[in-house]
Amino acid sequence: MTGPAEFAVDAGSPLAVALAAAWEAFEREDVRAMDRLYRQSVRLASGNPALAAALAVEHVSRLRALDDSTTALARCEEYLGSDGENLRLRLLRAETRLAMGDNSRIDAELDEIARIAAGRHMRREDEAHLDRLRGIAAARRGDTGRALRHLREVRVVFTELGDEVAASKVDLDIRAVERQRGDASEPVRGDDDSPQASMVRAEELRMDGWYEKALAELAPALAGKLDPAIRFQFLFAKIRLLRLLHSTQADELLPELYAAAEQSPQPEENRLAAGRLDPSAESFSVVGMGGHLLQAARAYAEAAMRLAEPGQSDETERRVLAKQRVDEAERLLLAEQAPPEATGRHVAEWHLAAGEIALAIAKLEHDPATAAQAVRHLQASTATEDSPVVNRIAALRRLGDAHDQLRELSGSAGGLAKAAEAWAEAHRLEEHLASRQDDDENRIRMLLANPTEFDKRIEAAAREIERGEQHAAVAAVVAMEAARGSAILPRILSDEQPLVRDLPGLGDLAGARRWIRQAARGLPRKQLIWMLHATPDGVHHAFVWRKRPFGVHVRHASVRGAPGSTKIDLAEAIGELKDCWRNGDRLEGRLRKPRTSAACHFDQKLHAVVRRLGIGRLWKLPGHIERIAVVAGGDLAEIPFALLPCPGPSGELLGGKYALSDLPCLSIRRPLRRRARGQRGTSGQQMLLVQPAAAAPEAPGAADEEALEAATEVTGRKVLSRAAATPAALREELASGQFRLLRVDGHGEFQPASAPESILFLAPKGKSGHLSAREFREMNLRGTGTLMLGACESGMAERIGRDERTGFVRAAFLAGASSVVAARWDALDVVAARVLDGFEKNLRRHPRDVALFRALREEHEQHHADGHPARWALWTLYGDVGHQNIWYEPLSRWWGAVRRRFGGRDA
Repeated sequence: MTGPAEFAVDAGSPLAVALAAAWEAFEREDVRAMDRLYRQSVRLASGNPALAAALAVEHVSRLRALDDSTTALARCEEYLGSDGENLRLRLLRAETRLAMGDNSRIDAELDEIARIAAGRHMRREDEAHLDRLRGIAAARRGDTGRALRHLREVRVVFTELGDEVAASKVDLDIRAVERQRGDASEPVRGDDDSPQASMVRAEELRMDGWYEKALAELAPALAGKLDPAIRFQFLFAKIRLLRLLHSTQADELLPELYAAAEQSPQPEENRLAAGRLDPSAESFSVVGMGGHLLQAARAYAEAAMRLAEPGQSDETERRVLAKQRVDEAERLLLAEQAPPEATGRHVAEWHLAAGEIALAIAKLEHDPATAAQAVRHLQASTATEDSPVVNRIAALRRLGDAHDQLRELSGSAGGLAKAAEAWAEAHRLEEHLASRQDDDENRIRMLLANPTEFDKRIEAAAREIERGEQHAAVAAVVAMEAARGSAILPRILSDEQPLVRDLPGLGDLAGARRWIRQAARGLPRKQLIWMLHATPDGVHHAFVWRKRPFGVHVRHASVRGAPGSTKIDLAEAIGELKDCWRNGDRLEGRLRKPRTSAACHFDQKLHAVVRRLGIGRLWKLPGHIERIAVVAGGDLAEIPFALLPCPGPSGELLGGKYALSDLPCLSIRRPLRRRARGQRGTSGQQMLLVQPAAAAPEAPGAADEEALEAATEVTGRKVLSRAAATPAALREELASGQFRLLRVDGHGEFQPASAPESILFLAPKGKSGHLSAREFREMNLRGTGTLMLGACESGMAERIGRDERTGFVRAAFLAGASSVVAARWDALDVVAARVLDGFEKNLRRHPRDVALFRALREEHEQHHADGHPARWALWTLYGDVGHQNIWYEPLSRWWGAVRRRFGGRDA
């Protein structure tokens, strides 16, 4: 006799044969054969309804055991069509739908099961299964207290019944609810490799910000044979993690996600869910990426805020769409009702959703009362300490947006300061979140894609400029200055004159105007400050120049890019450009035009950077400008500005029309200018030349290079050459402080892993002749106004912290120099000698930036046939641009005053 435990089936009967074959198919995990044989068995048992019902339950249970939920749900519907009162089948159908992610019908299903169970005796295990479903349903509603009570009672029942498999499933349910509440203490067992356990572990890791580890948890399940309906959930979880890491792999997986949605039991709902991860869909949301009501409400609220942004095309239509999104978000929030618990994660997320909806309404209706309501909700959300870090970050960023919106609508005092405080805390947490990832590329992308408090301040100023607010451009300049590195500033002045960058308070436009006038004091009338800053949504350009008699002119331009990815795209384009000269490659090979292309590899990469900077969309610079000081931070500092086209229709190179220089921040200009006044002089006795005999063997390409090109002789100049050009000799000579100009010809090598260990190759050959940037910083350059580094890669730097850069240029400033001429990449010796000789000669009559400009222009005009302008455009002047000649600047100012008095042009 065979059959279920409570039934007997005659051996050798067709039913017994079919059942035995079905069990064998189950043992070898042949789902299709097992399904066919069980269906046959149920038909053969139709004369015994109780036996047929028991076999139907066994059939569905074994399909679930083999992870075929789609077929299991189909068989439930099939069997319930003829036996609608089968309580155990209804329990299995409800459980299967939950496993497939279909939560929409759980309450109705439980009500129907309760109706059927009324008045009839239920087995204890069936009551436990029903209570488990009640607990899961309560968790979906956010009532985690009730959910845990149900599930813990169920866990006891299954343990008493000896059903360890069911008890382990309830353990995972309890763990998921505890994670939802934020009070889980023990991790899910690592030896449980079921898909449910993998998903729970991945969700735990995601909520704690361990995105890479969460992806690793999902990988085995996705690599195996997942049911199509369950595969959608795993793909959704994977793409969500990739979106949080801002990985482009997420876009590649979207077609597969949509295909899985079509195969799921609720294709329409899952298509909408997939759209939340699809940037091309209207429902795309970087915050509302879950399946429950609160996250869906947040997705609609974010879409409404995006549509309500001013200055977009089809504004009327967009406002209508935004209103629809707000209405849908409010409907979902009302369906969720008030939080059933006084504290916990659910309360934090409920207030977060309510705050985002109120902020969307405030943006749409320009209502300060609603903006204030958004502030209150978001403050309540941030006050919950056990909220997941991703939700806390979102709440802090939205709190900053709400304070800023309230300031715009009501003019509340201190609103921008409160906004910046919230934005800064959000970015601090994002930096902590990024530090939890192992891969450097993931960490960098996360930080680039998320706005800093400076990004948000600049964007706020840009919105005011678009609305026509007077003097808002100076607020943008102050915000851009605040974003630049400032750790170098206290070292620029002596200990007796400590420098504090005294930026005006947030929202203080009068103070901002005073500050910009003070910062631009002494700026030559023909010079312009060009500041650049990239945010996740665009690139911002600010231009500052003097106007008569004592005023300052400020202009700001925003070049919008792909929302959320502009900074990433620009950083990647700059990284590809830098690949032309780093990793041991010489730039010369990248400057050759292939036969199949009109542009060389370098030009192609440079054009990609120019396009993302939006140079072609900027207006022409003022006609009287002849000199430009560039203030660019982050990855923008790596751009060779001399090779960029001029704004406007001319198409000329910036380096061919303007005398360029580079500043780490605007505040450093005047301190360097004051320092340089005590370092003037161009006589021979004030000049030191360091020139080893030849390239060291360790230098890149040294085997193919001849001896260094000899510098032009200068009467009285001291020269350390050949064996005398040692680091120790250089240190000894500089100790006297008498040399106003220092020129170091030689070869260098940048160390990208540790810029302070970058090397100048001096004498003798080998490590004893290596001079690192760290050692160079300790030398005495306090008397040196101009340092010329003729070594390859001497101008390269490594980014440290948010915006600081370290390398030979920074080391020279810290050692006391006022200005540095250095190479951005590997330089040809013959070109380096001609450029630096010309620069030295021009220093006697011209400011430093003009002296270098004239030397570069002469190199371009006389040796244009030698090749690409990148051969000379690598030379950059960093720091002070004033005169090195002690007499020429006063004479120049006097002669300019005379010419202006008698009707001549400005000097």
